[in-house]
Amino acid sequence: MKLDETEMRILVELQKNGRLSRRVLADKIDVSTPTVSSKLEKLENMGIIQGFGIGIDFRKMGLQKYYFRVETDSLSHEEVKEFFIGFELFRSLEKLEGDGYLIGLYIREFSQIDEAIKIIEDHKGLKIIDTWRSQDQDSKIPNILLDEHIPIDISCYYCNKPIEGEPVKWKKDSKEHYLCCSSCKELYEQKYERLQKRKEEMR
Repeated sequence: MKLDETEMRILVELQKNGRLSRRVLADKIDVSTPTVSSKLEKLENMGIIQGFGIGIDFRKMGLQKYYFRVETDSLSHEEVKEFFIGFELFRSLEKLEGDGYLIGLYIREFSQIDEAIKIIEDHKGLKIIDTWRSQDQDSKIPNILLDEHIPIDISCYYCNKPIEGEPVKWKKDSKEHYLCCSSCKELYEQKYERLQKRKEEMR
């Protein structure tokens, strides 16, 4: 399941200016205002748009943040920066003590991790020390630039794998939860109910 071009164009425009009215947004992407309203409602129900400002939850679009700790004994800071800025998956670079750097990449599928490792290790002067997936809550990263021409897979809310074909939907608390199969839906419902019960017990 992928977001269509109109939905991607809406996200691209709102990322530039989250305060656009629905009429202005419709004019910008050359569709009707009711179409924009319908698409916005869908994106909000899916949890991709979370209020206007604009917060986009990239993890619901199948993007996972990975960190690579690398070291260099021969490259300057500018050379390291220039290499990673030209890297398609690159999102952040932080200088560590000594010759180390912390590189943040957003990965859509596991094969890209192997590709990233190969590209980095093949670059003379760079050595990967460690790699791990981020478990933090920084899912709303404003500097990920979306491209309306590149459709993005919607991931299953339970297993986080891309949804193939039509999703299995579960509506709860005015939100539509998208899952890849009935098994994930059942497990997700159980997990959701457990979390709700735990919240009530903590009150």
